[in-house]
Amino acid sequence: MYAVELVKKTALAKKLGGPPVFHDGHLTRILIDADTVAIDIRILSKNNPRLRKDTPVRLRLGAVDSFRFECADVGDPLMVVHDLDIRKEDDDKLRMLLESARGEISEIVFETIELVDIDTT
Repeated sequence: MYAVELVKKTALAKKLGGPPVFHDGHLTRILIDADTVAIDIRILSKNNPRLRKDTPVRLRLGAVDSFRFECADVGDPLMVVHDLDIRKEDDDKLRMLLESARGEISEIVFETIELVDIDTT
């Protein structure tokens, strides 16, 4: 069922002598760019006897056709927004730049936008 043979061919699996165990790891970042998704995960050494310490890795998925992420609400904000700017480009696309209070900049190019009120009570 799982595509373990594909994972065994990756650089990290070859270095470790087999695929790592991602169970109870920490997902720290998701980067989405065109048809590529990169997922940063901290692999915990307690589940991986070949690792002496917790190890951050990047899972790079290419030729992505579709994706869906789901996460429960978090107690703290995912990002403190410093600036949000939406501009129309020459090709009639819209570009949103989102700057965090820490100076990180995220960018989304899109065609339509809808803003709705979410009732959180």
